[in-house]
Amino acid sequence: MDAQQRLRVAGDNAKRAEDQGDDRLAAAEWRRYRLIKDAARDPEELLNEGVALSETAIQLASQPK
Repeated sequence: MDAQQRLRVAGDNAKRAEDQGDDRLAAAEWRRYRLIKDAARDPEELLNEGVALSETAIQLASQPK
């Protein structure tokens, strides 16, 4: 099974779980979907996204409450 097929199956499973009201399974399937999708992305793009998220988290954590 190629990545596109795995992506389609994970999406279908997530939608089916949502339709059945199984939020726990739906969340797990959407995580699986995202992991499959991210595995096909450019590593530099993923790294840049992670750095940007870290910088935002640092900024938010340093704000006075």
